[in-house]
Amino acid sequence: MSTNVKAEELNYDKYENKKYDDDIRRVIPGHEKLHQEIEKIVEEFSQKNKVEKIVDLGIGTGLTSERILRIIPQVSLTAIDFSETMLSGAKKRLSKYQTKFILGDYAKEEFGKDFDIAVSVIGIHHQNHEGKRKLFKKIFNSLKQGGIFIFGDLVTYKDKEKAALNEEKHYAFLVENATDKKTLEEWTYHHKHLNDLAPIEDQVNWLKEAGFSSVDIKFEKLNTALILAKK
Repeated sequence: MSTNVKAEELNYDKYENKKYDDDIRRVIPGHEKLHQEIEKIVEEFSQKNKVEKIVDLGIGTGLTSERILRIIPQVSLTAIDFSETMLSGAKKRLSKYQTKFILGDYAKEEFGKDFDIAVSVIGIHHQNHEGKRKLFKKIFNSLKQGGIFIFGDLVTYKDKEKAALNEEKHYAFLVENATDKKTLEEWTYHHKHLNDLAPIEDQVNWLKEAGFSSVDIKFEKLNTALILAKK
């Protein structure tokens, strides 16, 4: 099991973190709302549970983890990404927090056990469908009993009409918000040829098959979704 693309194929391996952060906000519909929902989940969970360890799978520039660590700064974070460029930026961004960084593919590397929270945002769609199922089980096994998996990603739908309409609207959003021709070309290629979207209905079932006791869709906008799974 491994990620279907190499780091150097992805836009985020080519650019400084600031440009990537700007691009990702522009090309992912609902990016800010998704993160607001993640913050709500973390706040509510940390009020009811002692949170000591979290893992961010595909940390990228550290954008998501920074927002989480502002809420629970005392935790120990394990951060894994297969892009040296992104990991370098995340190290700078999160330098004041207690963080262990792993350069590697989270589908292949061991990233630890006994986490209270696992989070992955806009990355697992680069696994094939069998890879997603195996990864969900791996994430389940990495969590403490009662732990949660915060899963934000690009998805599709079983309903072919809904899937087609969302796909076109998603692409239109990309066209409208790209800053320049080169950015549009790169993200269009990424969107059309590097993503491997699975129906959200299937992914909910795969998470349940992995052992999660509850799986709830917390946010959807076109092909962007946020799922909360509890062990």
